[in-house]
Amino acid sequence: MLSNQHGLWALCAIPVVILIHFLQRQAKVQTVSTLFLLQRTQKESSSGRRFDRLIQSIPLWLQILAVLLITWILAQPRYVKAQSTQRIAIVLDSSASMQVCHHKLTETIRQEITRLRGHAGNIDVWLMESAPEKESIHRGSHIDPLLASLNDWRPTSGATDPSHSLRIARSLVGQEGAVSYITDTPLKRPLPFNSSCLAIGTPIGNYGFTGVSFTQDQEQLIWKAVIRNYTDTAQTCQWWLESATGTSEKQSLQLDAKAVFTLQGAFPAGQERCRLMLSPDEFTPDNQLPMVRPQSKQLLVHSELPTSHAILKKKILTSFPRLQAEPNTDNSDLVLTTSSTTPLRHHLIFFLTDVASKRPYLTGPIVATKHPLTEGLNWQTLIARNSLTLPHQTSDEVLLWQGSRPLIYLRTHPQSGKKALFFNFDIQQSNALKQESIAVLLLRFCEQLRKEKIAPESRMSETGEPLELSYHTPLSSHPLRYEQLNLDGSVLHSNEVRPPLQAPDEPGFFHILQAEKPLLSSATYFADTREADFSACGSDRQWASNSASAIDRHTRDDHYWRLWAVIALLCILGAWFYTHNKDREKE
Repeated sequence: MLSNQHGLWALCAIPVVILIHFLQRQAKVQTVSTLFLLQRTQKESSSGRRFDRLIQSIPLWLQILAVLLITWILAQPRYVKAQSTQRIAIVLDSSASMQVCHHKLTETIRQEITRLRGHAGNIDVWLMESAPEKESIHRGSHIDPLLASLNDWRPTSGATDPSHSLRIARSLVGQEGAVSYITDTPLKRPLPFNSSCLAIGTPIGNYGFTGVSFTQDQEQLIWKAVIRNYTDTAQTCQWWLESATGTSEKQSLQLDAKAVFTLQGAFPAGQERCRLMLSPDEFTPDNQLPMVRPQSKQLLVHSELPTSHAILKKKILTSFPRLQAEPNTDNSDLVLTTSSTTPLRHHLIFFLTDVASKRPYLTGPIVATKHPLTEGLNWQTLIARNSLTLPHQTSDEVLLWQGSRPLIYLRTHPQSGKKALFFNFDIQQSNALKQESIAVLLLRFCEQLRKEKIAPESRMSETGEPLELSYHTPLSSHPLRYEQLNLDGSVLHSNEVRPPLQAPDEPGFFHILQAEKPLLSSATYFADTREADFSACGSDRQWASNSASAIDRHTRDDHYWRLWAVIALLCILGAWFYTHNKDREKE
C-alpha cells in the first residue's frame, strides 16, 4: 500500500526529462575540401537548441531511474503484516423497520467489513444488535459464515438508543478497533465512542393496523380495529377476516393520505380466535391483526356488611370493574366486613363501626404515606369523627395519618400473604363516601388483588410487551410452559419459560400454562406506529476518525528507503558526470 498518494505526482518529472532530451544541438555546416578532415564528434550548434529525434543515452536512463526512486520514496510504501488482525464490531439497528432493507444487508456488510479491514492481514468481527437485551448475532474471522447468520436474523424491536450497544462494541474491539452502526434512518448528530454510521433506508408507502378494542352488544362481542395510512398519498387495499371455520369475502378499502380509518364487526360466534388481514405491502408485520376473545380475571367478593352499609356495599360491587358477588365465603377472594375478629384466611377490607354518635371530629394535619395505593390522592377534605380505634401492629403499613391516629393501614399475613385494608374510623359518620380519594384507594386495592389472583385470563398484547402474570411458586416443581398456537388452536411450538415474561416478537397466538392449566391466552399484534412510518428513512454516511496507530500496527514501512535515496543520488551524479565529461571532450 501507499500511505502518501500525493507522492505519485513526482512521476510528472519523467515527461520533463524526456522533453529536455528531445532538445539537441543544431549542426554548424562547414565546407571542407577533403573528407578526412571530418572528425567523429557530436554536432555543434551555432544558433541554439531545437527539437529533434530522441537519442537514447546513459544520462537519460539514469535521470528516469532517479525520478522513479524519488517517487517511490515520496509515496511512502508500506507492507501488510501477515499476522496483523483488525477487530471490527458492526451494530445493526434492531428496530422492526429494518425488515424492509434486510435484503441490502449482505452486500452492505461485506463492503463495510472490507472498508474497515483496511490493510490488516486478518479480521475478528462481532455482529450485534442495537437492543442491549439481544444476544450477539455472530462472531468470527471469516465473512461468509457471518453473512450466512443474517438469514436467521429478523429485527423486531421498537426504536432503540444504540449508545449502550456501541459502548459494549467499543470495549470489545478496543481503542484501535473499528465500530460501525447500520440503520435505516439518517442520524442528526454524531455517534459516541468514535463510531461510524451507515444509513441504508428508503422512504416507502405503508399502511397497517395500529390497535383494537372490544365492546359488548348484548350477547355479541364487537371488535373495532384502527387502520392508519402513513403516506402522503391515498392508498387502496383489501381486508378480510380469517377464523378456524373459514375466510370472509375480501372487501376494498380506500385510505386517504395520512388518514386513520376504523373497521368494526362481530367476533365469529363460537370461536376463541380470529385474524384480520390487509393486502400485503413492503412492511408486513402490521398487515395482520390477530384477535382473541377477551376474558378478564374476576375478583369474587363476599360481603358481611350490615344493612347500614348497604350503600357502601353497592358502590363497591357495582361501580368497580371485574368484581363479582360471591355468596359463599370459602369461594371468595375478598371479604368486606365490620368484624375485627374475622380471620385473615381471605383478603379483607375492614370498616370500623362505632355505635356511639356525634363524637367530636378529629383534628390535626392529615398526612399520607408514600405508597402505590395513596399516590397522587388528595386527603385534605376528609372529615372523620374521633370514634373508637383499633390498635395497629408494628408490621402494618400505615397509609393515612391524622395527627397521631392511623386512619387507614394495610396488614399482610406473614405466611399466607393475605392482605387486609383497615379503615380505622367510622366511614358512615364521615364524608368518606363523597371523597374521590377513598373510591380510588378501594379501586386500586381491588385491582391489585385481582392481578395477583392466579386464574385463567385472555387478553390482547403488543409484540415484545412485558407480561404481568400471577403463577404458583416455586417454579422448580411447577414450571411455566409457552405454547405458540395456530388459528385453530393447534400447537405449533412449545417450550418452558421463566420470568420475566415477554410477548412474542411476531404477531400470532400463544398460551402460557402451569401444570397443564392455562394462565394466559393472548393474541399478539404489531402496534408501534413509529416503526411503521418510513417517511424519515434515507441514505447517509457518517465517518469515524481514522487512527494512525492502527496503520502502524497492521503495516510496516519500507526499510530500504535509505538505500533507494542513495541510489537516486548516485544516478543524478552519474548523469551529471557523464554529461560534463562529454562536454569537456568536445572542447
